[in-house]
Amino acid sequence: MAELPSLHSCLYMRAENERITAKYKRLKARYTELVSQTSNRPVNFSATTRAPTGLVDHKGTQTVVSRDTHDINQDKQSTKLLQTHALLVRKYEKELATNTENSETISNLKISNSKLESELRSAREKLHKTSVALEKYKQQTEKKLQNDKEEIFKLTAERDSIRYEHERLKSEMRGIDKNFFDEIEDLKYALQESAKLNKIYEKTLQSVCRKSKVDYQEALLNVVSKCRKSGNEKGP
Repeated sequence: MAELPSLHSCLYMRAENERITAKYKRLKARYTELVSQTSNRPVNFSATTRAPTGLVDHKGTQTVVSRDTHDINQDKQSTKLLQTHALLVRKYEKELATNTENSETISNLKISNSKLESELRSAREKLHKTSVALEKYKQQTEKKLQNDKEEIFKLTAERDSIRYEHERLKSEMRGIDKNFFDEIEDLKYALQESAKLNKIYEKTLQSVCRKSKVDYQEALLNVVSKCRKSGNEKGP
């Protein structure tokens, strides 16, 4: 693909083309004026015809020659102007073609620039949304990490407390002999048997109270009080 001219070069060529166009218009107007003057000028036959001898004096001959030289100079100037005009016309046509091509290039560049600007805006919007989402995720992650740290700290403290309690119980268990658990089982069995006897005694006491027409609660309180007194007397 051919390399495209820069935007500055295109703008410069457009300005140069406008300047040449204005100059061309001025030269064209001057050319038209000269053509009009040339077509309207009467033909001077004295420039090509000799005056009869004895009819024209020396002064008249000098006037004819002067006018002939002036007409030749004007013709040369007109020819030079026509050549310059033709050259400018060719240059103008070439510059016009170049300017047309550059105008199309500028239009294409503007279209490409608009498309790129649109894509850039979309990319910036997408980047902004991504940045906001990333910042939000970062804040949530930091908050969750802080909560996890607090939970880990609590669990660590609880683990240390349980480990200390375990070591303490383990130390206490070292002083217990092998018969301790057998004694515990015996006490458990005795407690169960005592509970059964208490239920039997309770039913018997209720039956006696009904037969003796004594209030069961009062009789129970008296029995409890006597038991406490006997226990205090046996104490230290």
